[in-house]
Amino acid sequence: MAEQDPVSITPRVGNGDVYDSRTQAHNDSTAARIDKQYRHDFPVSTNPDKRSARKDDGYVTSHTHAVGSRFLRKPAAKNGRPRTIDADYHHPLEDLLAKRWMQRLLGWISRRRRGGKTMIEEIIESYANPKAPFRHRLKYWPFHLFIDRMRGSVPAATFRKRIGNHTSTIRGLVVTARSVAEFGLTVPQRFSVPLFTVWNFTNFCNLRCKHCYQDSRHKRLPDELTLDEKLELVDQMAEQYVPMIAFAGGEPTLSPDLLPVLRRCKQYGMHTSIATHGGTMTPKLAANLAEAGARYIEVSLDSVHPERHDAFRGQSGMWDRTVRGMRYVVEQEGLRLGIAMCVHRDNYDEVEDMLQFAVDVGAEVLAHFNFIPVGRGLEMAESDLTPRQRERMLQTFNRWMQSGRIGIISTAPQLGRVCMASAPIEGLQACSHAGSGGGEKARVVAKYLGACGAGRTYVCIEPNGDITPCVYLPHRLLGNIRKRGFVDICRNNEFWEILCDRDRRTGHCEVCAFKNYCGGCRARADAYFGELNASDPGCIFNEKHWDALVGRGRDSETAASDGVMQTCERETAEACQTGRSLG
Repeated sequence: MAEQDPVSITPRVGNGDVYDSRTQAHNDSTAARIDKQYRHDFPVSTNPDKRSARKDDGYVTSHTHAVGSRFLRKPAAKNGRPRTIDADYHHPLEDLLAKRWMQRLLGWISRRRRGGKTMIEEIIESYANPKAPFRHRLKYWPFHLFIDRMRGSVPAATFRKRIGNHTSTIRGLVVTARSVAEFGLTVPQRFSVPLFTVWNFTNFCNLRCKHCYQDSRHKRLPDELTLDEKLELVDQMAEQYVPMIAFAGGEPTLSPDLLPVLRRCKQYGMHTSIATHGGTMTPKLAANLAEAGARYIEVSLDSVHPERHDAFRGQSGMWDRTVRGMRYVVEQEGLRLGIAMCVHRDNYDEVEDMLQFAVDVGAEVLAHFNFIPVGRGLEMAESDLTPRQRERMLQTFNRWMQSGRIGIISTAPQLGRVCMASAPIEGLQACSHAGSGGGEKARVVAKYLGACGAGRTYVCIEPNGDITPCVYLPHRLLGNIRKRGFVDICRNNEFWEILCDRDRRTGHCEVCAFKNYCGGCRARADAYFGELNASDPGCIFNEKHWDALVGRGRDSETAASDGVMQTCERETAEACQTGRSLG
């Protein structure tokens, strides 16, 4: 571990207000027990070399990676200096959104009107819809012509199916319009409220998994939110058009408050999903979740081998109960199944088998979770993947994504870079940890979503009302919902600026040719260096930093030889050329 200063927990005063944001591990957490230290300031880079070709951080650079890709556009030299990557995939709509008059217009049409809706909602609801009020079809005719132009070759019926019939998608468009109106077009985009919230609904869980980021226990926290407080929080998020909430834990299905809160979300048209270990699932519970508005159930599975899964979860017979729960989800109309796999060295060899298992069981998505040493995971940090292992794994995920056999989402922001460099432009592009899209438009969207969205596109709500930038950053507290409103906390805290500013990174994350599409995992950087803006040591471009951690005893592996590193560089370049897995 790098040397770190003592944690500061003094609130900062700014604009006349005292922020209750702070750096502090929960008293009952593993981090507090082992006295894990995190810095509360953000040291700036002192490296004078700002080129993406610098080799201070890794044995292969983002410059080399980009040059080696046959899928990235490489424009002609500009001002006598060759450009190796066009990291600014462009759409004409960007030019329009950058104009001040357009930003004012977006602000106007995204305001809630007297009838309770925004003009954006009325515009989309009346587009190509003969059942819409005639006055709306006439009033918004110019906007409908604009949609016709922007949707290109996509049929109007398809547009309505993908967007017009999905209230949560429309809510996301309202948030985006408000954000561009307020902040302008920024890369990555700053958002007026998060697009996605993970709610650790309770700390209670009937398992004791080795890697649990939440440090969950077999009991609730004494200060968990009441049902009334939870419903009020949903109302606050809904008022600001937050489109998506994922309920996690602990084990959320053990809370009697889950169904009432889901039903409140359904009233507002918010997209809700559940992350569960699957062992509590029954046909009745699956039906109740669907009735309450849940649409996606993500079930955690650590191994295709029952004994390995059970050992990791700390309970025999768990694999059978989990897989049985998956089948109940698949059989329930209205629910989609995803399988969540946290990959570490003990199951790294099973990634391909898990992908095939997911297809066979009927899952539509494989959700890869980056192992991060936080929570109880701090006690198994030696099981983390090396940068090369992670790179090979992400190449495998990309290959399966492009095949169309199953959807892939990942909390490793480097998947966006892997898709860009190892798949054709018309292929699928990971836009963030929550989804993907096809074609060049998806790459433009990915630029603004910016992969890692901790504290910017996404926040975590803890069982007691604490809000943190990410489930893997439980010690970085933005504020508590009992003291301040949801939007106030998300926007007014000590971590907002550093999480939005990609230029204030260190290591190769500072100069990476792909930083707009990745940004490095802030939780991994913080977990290893105790600095929120440090480089992500799990990335191949920061491998020298990983080796330095290895040398200080952070990992059981020794630093690899120069010959092995040269082999790694060659394999990485070959993978960029062919899109194959690094195997």
